[in-house]
Amino acid sequence: MAVTYLQLTNELLRRLNEVVMDETDFATARNLQALAKDAVNSAIREILHSAQEWPFAITTYTETLVVGTKEYNFQSDMSSVDWDSFYLKILTAVDNAPAKLRLITFDDYLTNYRANEDLAGTSGRTAPVYVYQTQESKYGVSPIPDAAYEVEYKYWTFPSDLSVSTDTTIIPERFKNVIIDGAMMYMMLFRSNEQSAVIHKDKFDTGIRMMRRLLLDDPVSVRSSFILRPVFYPRFF
Repeated sequence: MAVTYLQLTNELLRRLNEVVMDETDFATARNLQALAKDAVNSAIREILHSAQEWPFAITTYTETLVVGTKEYNFQSDMSSVDWDSFYLKILTAVDNAPAKLRLITFDDYLTNYRANEDLAGTSGRTAPVYVYQTQESKYGVSPIPDAAYEVEYKYWTFPSDLSVSTDTTIIPERFKNVIIDGAMMYMMLFRSNEQSAVIHKDKFDTGIRMMRRLLLDDPVSVRSSFILRPVFYPRFF
């Protein structure tokens, strides 16, 4: 069960031996309670900024392509995109073959595909085969689509701050102690208690390292980057 903004803030207040809140007075919180709310959001932001590809932040999105349009914006909450996940789904009306879109560079697109698209015009439109990143941080597909194909891809989201009492954080509940340690650090800074802030910062940093070890540093498979080079043997005559 996801932990709510109210629950996180109240746990922080209990750590500080302060009065907790209920849903009726949460929105109008003032003074130390308001600072506690800010501290929780600050800790969450710090955790999300510490790594770009947390597994709990990944989401799947399906884009419906527009006939004749080759470039598309990402979602506003996109932090990073998985370029290997672009997949062209089957469109019943066209009966195309579903397939993974091959990633090419923007320079490759300009060098090898752009001119062909311009020369072919509307007659060259068909189901996309390639995907590339534009210089405006958009993505493009090639060939230009001739129908409303659906492209599915995955990206890592960076959500907005928690706002109302029932908002939930995307960080799993088992790591809520890390959020609280980070919020305690900010509260001690607000109180100008630098010694206590340093203690809680150490705990916060340790918690983030633990999260990275558990969630990021244990890949299912490892891909070798070793480059095989040809071996030439001397010829004897």
